[in-house]
Amino acid sequence: MSKSSDTMKASDVFVKALENEGIQYIFGVPGEENLDFVESMRTAHRIKLIVTRHEQAAGFMAATVGRLTGKAGACISTLGPGATNFSTAAAYAHLGAFPMLMITGQKPILKSKQASFQIVDIVDSMRPITKYTKQIVNGGLIASTVREAIRRSEEERPGGVHLELPEDIAEMAVPMEDAHLYHIDRVRRPIAEEKAIRKCMEMVKASKHPLLLIGAGANRKITSTMLRQFVDDLHVPFCNTQMGKGVIDERHPLFLGTCAISSSDYVHAALDHADLVLVVGHDIVEKPPFFMRFTDHRKVIHINYFTAQVDQVYFPHLEVVGDIGNTIWQLKEQLKDAKPAWDLRYFEYVKTQFDENLKIGIHGDSFPLSPPQFVTGIRNAMPEDGIICLDNGLYKVWFARNYLAYKPNTILLDNALATMGAGLPSAMAAKIVHPERTVIAICGDGGFMMNSQELATAVMLGLNITVVILNDNAYGMIKWKQTGGGFKDFGLDLDNPDFIKYAEAYGAKGYRVADAAQFPSLLQHTITTPGVHLIDVPIDYAMSDMLQVPKLKSYLAETLKSPEEYFKDAPPLEVSAPVSSPVPPAEAEESPDVKVYPFYLGSKPEQPNSNLLVTDKYSGKIAYKVAMANSADIDRGIEAAVSAQEAMAKMPSWQKKEVLEHCVEQFKARFDELAMALCIEAGKPIKDARGEVTRLIDTFTIAAEEATRMYGEYAPMDITARTHGFKSIVKGFPIGPISMISPFNFPLNLAAHKVAPALAVGCPFVLKPASRTPIGALIIGEVLADAPHLPVGAFSILPCSRDGAELFTVDERFKVLSFTGSPSVGWPMKAKAGKKRVVLELGGNAACIVEDIKSPGDIDGIVSKIIHGAFYQSGQSCISVQRLLVRQDLYDDVKAKLVEAAGGLTKGDPKDPEVFIGPLIAESEAIRIEKWVKEAADMGATVLCGGTRDGALYDATILEGVKPESSVVSDEAFGPVLVMEKYTRFQDAIASVNNSVFGLQAGVFTHDMDKAFYAFENLEVGGVVIGHVPSIRVDSQAYGGVKDSGFGREGIRYAMKDMVEERVMMMVNVGSSLE
Repeated sequence: MSKSSDTMKASDVFVKALENEGIQYIFGVPGEENLDFVESMRTAHRIKLIVTRHEQAAGFMAATVGRLTGKAGACISTLGPGATNFSTAAAYAHLGAFPMLMITGQKPILKSKQASFQIVDIVDSMRPITKYTKQIVNGGLIASTVREAIRRSEEERPGGVHLELPEDIAEMAVPMEDAHLYHIDRVRRPIAEEKAIRKCMEMVKASKHPLLLIGAGANRKITSTMLRQFVDDLHVPFCNTQMGKGVIDERHPLFLGTCAISSSDYVHAALDHADLVLVVGHDIVEKPPFFMRFTDHRKVIHINYFTAQVDQVYFPHLEVVGDIGNTIWQLKEQLKDAKPAWDLRYFEYVKTQFDENLKIGIHGDSFPLSPPQFVTGIRNAMPEDGIICLDNGLYKVWFARNYLAYKPNTILLDNALATMGAGLPSAMAAKIVHPERTVIAICGDGGFMMNSQELATAVMLGLNITVVILNDNAYGMIKWKQTGGGFKDFGLDLDNPDFIKYAEAYGAKGYRVADAAQFPSLLQHTITTPGVHLIDVPIDYAMSDMLQVPKLKSYLAETLKSPEEYFKDAPPLEVSAPVSSPVPPAEAEESPDVKVYPFYLGSKPEQPNSNLLVTDKYSGKIAYKVAMANSADIDRGIEAAVSAQEAMAKMPSWQKKEVLEHCVEQFKARFDELAMALCIEAGKPIKDARGEVTRLIDTFTIAAEEATRMYGEYAPMDITARTHGFKSIVKGFPIGPISMISPFNFPLNLAAHKVAPALAVGCPFVLKPASRTPIGALIIGEVLADAPHLPVGAFSILPCSRDGAELFTVDERFKVLSFTGSPSVGWPMKAKAGKKRVVLELGGNAACIVEDIKSPGDIDGIVSKIIHGAFYQSGQSCISVQRLLVRQDLYDDVKAKLVEAAGGLTKGDPKDPEVFIGPLIAESEAIRIEKWVKEAADMGATVLCGGTRDGALYDATILEGVKPESSVVSDEAFGPVLVMEKYTRFQDAIASVNNSVFGLQAGVFTHDMDKAFYAFENLEVGGVVIGHVPSIRVDSQAYGGVKDSGFGREGIRYAMKDMVEERVMMMVNVGSSLE
């Protein structure tokens, strides 16, 4: 408080200066010498004092705040022993580059009556491990000193700073003219020199197989967007250091792995093959991700905010120093039109092999758990933005190598100081900064005990966190090193306390894993239940021997081909297909009117998060924020379905009909809303979107009628003398809970073809809509939530990531799995589905035959149908016309009219009623189509029209003279591409259609009924359409494919058959006599 109206107490000035810097929390253990400062904090309004049980933990928490926010965290201690307890945290922030301010007290410096009691020269001791350290000797200098300390802490390279506030200075009266606060001007980081950028660009263009290595520096600034765009636009493979994990989503198909160790792993095979490595944000304080050698053929470019520190394993050939994001953006812009001819085949080979290696040990029921089992369990449980905070131990190597990080700063590990004891305090700070996120501390038994007292702090703060202790009763990392070095086992074993009782003593809840099957459910319980939870997990590190460098080096020598061996029989470069990205695009701008949607679990809406961002596929802006389910939510949804099974099965037909009719009425009332949602989330032209809503209404109307037509069968059984008097009745009974997975291209109607028959039968269900287009399904959920008669738990609609969706396939509580999507996903799901029934509606490369016409004028009508069938919703339909076979004498006329009509199709914003060609679901899909068309042209095909891309928009394209082995013929294009060929004999056309791994539907234009029946009898497809294109689907028809196109049939009545189990009642002599 003020000394007088024209002065202010120095400690008040200090606290106000901290408030001016945006400090929100101060962690620590105050002492006698801090009491003036503590009083100033008591009367402050914007800073919260969080008292910890040890100063080291307070320092770790402050450093973690800096790590997550980029703004200095703050902590406080007394003098002497309290201040020296900061030293490990100071080194942690210094090496890790985390902005942090440490404030320590001191005895009076103007006069003292206690001699040197407790006095240590803290300022000098902090000098080697901070960026700035100073004792404040005059209260009038506080405001400027705080500003300078924070400025230095946060500027590149960030780190810890220290200010010592002596007791007598804290109570000093400061004249008001010296108490003013300083304006904070966030200085823009300088950009790299133009010549360096140009030289870097030249080296990238000259390279044949470049590789991007992302380090810690890229993880502490918002560079993720620029780097993701660089990778996507230029198709550059990337890997990362341990502290660079998550800068780009590691589900990206170009991700080659993390440098969990310094040499001899799969990622190092890629690094050794690279002729140019772009090292972004690497700092040599981090354990080396790879070793440079003077004999290297590869060149290394250092891209960072500061110059490289040269040593024996890192001496880059070029340095591009400046703002990383700007540097990457400049390179992307200058290189995107250059189209360098890179050969990435060996990288793709290494990735494939590494992905297989990462599967070793992830399944099974061995106990104690192995590291791969444990890492997989954590990844499956964590939401996309969940944060895991690792202490330091052998498990850190496994997490770096095996755990895929989806977002920046979602795996907080220390590969710089690599201190023990930071895991729990880091998790506490992460939960304070991000209270809405799931946070788990992962600690070894040794590291946990180093700051285990902070469980009391977590309980006192009311935090919701889970602490997982990997218990091997030893300092496991050092034992691993001891074994690898050939030393005897000695001096590293521990006798641990009962961690359950230990947790309970602090007011936390403790659990011990007793077998492998228990861990996933126990983990889900703790992360979804409020409070502080501790799980004691026995761990067996025996598998870690495979990561000893000599063993790993030997293993790779035996199993991984060298580049020389690989290229002896490698696929030709010109047909190496690109890999389209299955992960969301780089962070997009939000639309001004973003809508938020819950998911539906057990018939009720829930909004635990808004993690799923759904973009407007034309503008690229975020249009919707959707609750995303994790595996615990899915498990709850399945259990709700099981609970509702009996009540649904007993629903009378009239109630089921009324549920479906309620839906029909609501869909009609919300027609325009549904159509616009489709237009935005799928990029579907508004005319097509309205057509799909009409079909949605038709589908539910048909189901309402079929709900009252579930007829059984009566049959006499007296077929021989032995069965004289026998009769039978066969009735279908609802089979039980149904797992449903629907695709992005028809978000409403393909979901409806699963949901409506289930309601008609009386089966509860759990639906996973496509993550890119979940809104239509969620509106269906909103309508069902208000439907009459449905029991609680009848349905759940749960958008989730692919990683979290395994239960939809493997959970035995489901009795049917109904999947619509790609063959590469569907068939492996069938293999893992176990005893449940499986219905697969998969892809196709649908063909259409033009055999005859009655008059020349017929061609116009045929062309109109083909244009619509080939290019509606940009060809994103598994029955769009992809292959067109035209009788030779009709070919030229049909071709001319098709080219003219395709050229006149309007491309653009799907909300415009005049637009026919809207965007593909993602730009990566348009890039894939572009490359497939180029591949066909390079093999001799002629592009008759189209063939150009504008972002996610791709022109209606027609080709002829295409080789059968070209991707646009042999695979499913799922884009606006039509391939023409001519034929002479009808039988040859039929054979050509059958020359495909797919067989969904085919169209035949003929007036000859003999030929129509010949086609029906001989075409290897699920459906033959006479007089029209194969793109026709009537919602009551039997629909499905053969070969790779699927298994089973949809169409309301046919789908209902898969959702019932027939039961027979045999009767003898019933009704034969009443005597």
